[in-house]
Amino acid sequence: MKRILVTIAGIAIFIGIIILYNFSFWIFEGNPKIPRLEGMWWGGYYQSQMFGKQCCVALFKKDNSGRIRIALISSTGQPDIFDVERKSSDKNFVHLNFSKADGMRIEARQLYIGKRYLIQRLMAGRFKDFWKENQHISIRGNFVSVSPPQEFAIEPLTNDDLIKFWRTYVRPEDESVTPERLLNEVGF
Repeated sequence: MKRILVTIAGIAIFIGIIILYNFSFWIFEGNPKIPRLEGMWWGGYYQSQMFGKQCCVALFKKDNSGRIRIALISSTGQPDIFDVERKSSDKNFVHLNFSKADGMRIEARQLYIGKRYLIQRLMAGRFKDFWKENQHISIRGNFVSVSPPQEFAIEPLTNDDLIKFWRTYVRPEDESVTPERLLNEVGF
């Protein structure tokens, strides 16, 4: 009987340690996930050597083969279509590589959604909400195919924000042009 109680106690301690470990992991790490890219519009800007700061909208989409691609629409011309490579081997960032056949390349990073960045928030002076899980999934990086590298940043937009952003910053001169129409013209 004593041997059965010792075995049960050992199993209970082992299960308790596993539960305590998982709970402490959740307290310090949160519930990190790779943010979803597809199914929403993104708005932001990039630096251009010729035109300076250019506002843009972007849309991620999976093609038939399952690859993720991004269409980047700026204030002039047709959308630029990039292949997207995503790596999540880093503990703090999701690394993104956008590349085109002509050699244009963007290297960017994105924070995990639902992850707790305790130390980083404290270092930034956010003492009131340092324990909260991250909900900010903007993408920041650089065009690395040009020298010096040019800045690039986008963040998710709601449909209402998309219309305002498009008409105010990207293409205010022509209300008949929409991002959807431009993407349909290039078959994206």
